[in-house]
Amino acid sequence: MVRILADKLIQSAAAKVLEAIFEQYFCCSSSYGYRPKLSAHTVIKDLTKELNFGNYSYMVEADIRGFFQNIDHTWLIKMLEQRVDNRAFLGLIKKWLQAGILKQDGEVIHPATGSPQAE
Repeated sequence: MVRILADKLIQSAAAKVLEAIFEQYFCCSSSYGYRPKLSAHTVIKDLTKELNFGNYSYMVEADIRGFFQNIDHTWLIKMLEQRVDNRAFLGLIKKWLQAGILKQDGEVIHPATGSPQAE
């Protein structure tokens, strides 16, 4: 149990580091997915206001089915290397990607793609 808690704390810290690095590259505040302080409720509120009172020409809604199950590990690490200059941190992320997925029947699978948490 202690190991699980420690892992969750480290994952949370890593997420905060990555958020600090990548959040600045979002082009606008109209991208809501997996962003800090933005939720489905924020989208509904902003969309309702815009549709009632705004001047708009288009709206885009996207849901990429299966994205997290199909992330290419090599491509992801190359993308991270463009912004993260810490080999130990990148090594930790590589280990997480290779950690495997524990299925309900006790079998551990190691897919070549995807985020282990996605299953």
